[in-house]
Amino acid sequence: MYDTVLVTVVGLLVGAAIWTVADVAYDDPAAGLSKPAGPVCPREGIRVTAGPVNPAMGLRTLDLTLENCGTRAYRVQGYPEIRLLDRDQQHVTGVSVIHGSGGIATVTGFDDPPDAVTLAPGERAFAGLLWRNTATGFGAADYMPYLTVAVRTGTLPVLLSPDGGLDLGTTGRLGVGPWRASASSTSTNTTGPGGGTR
Repeated sequence: MYDTVLVTVVGLLVGAAIWTVADVAYDDPAAGLSKPAGPVCPREGIRVTAGPVNPAMGLRTLDLTLENCGTRAYRVQGYPEIRLLDRDQQHVTGVSVIHGSGGIATVTGFDDPPDAVTLAPGERAFAGLLWRNTATGFGAADYMPYLTVAVRTGTLPVLLSPDGGLDLGTTGRLGVGPWRASASSTSTNTTGPGGGTR
């Protein structure tokens, strides 16, 4: 009787240990897998962060960084899916999220068609956000301290709080650039308006 109980308990403990290792093995150094330095890598193997807002004479830019912190190649093509949130983290309506510059400003490469980007572990891709904080004097100015970013359709959105927030004034427009293998050029070469398989 005692031996039977002991064998049963040992079997349960071994099963639990196997389940635990399988659950955390993704990018877990203890399981013999490499893991980049920095914050814990999400289970999806990708990490999205937002840089600080870069103001320039009423023109605002913000770079998003997609890092492959996993152990397999990650392929992405197209534009990040953006939702703007207010101070209560409620979805803001009345703002048009536009693929490309949308006439907000002329930015080198911002309106180029998206290309497929395959990231090896440790590599990064970048996408830019572009807007103006112009206020016409009619209506309340829009300020969004939060946004969610989905890397591509079907991926879980990530809640971000960029340093400086998004102050769209009364323009009601936000331009979104495609994912690129090189850093966004939104901080330079700008002029006035008009002008993954896993």
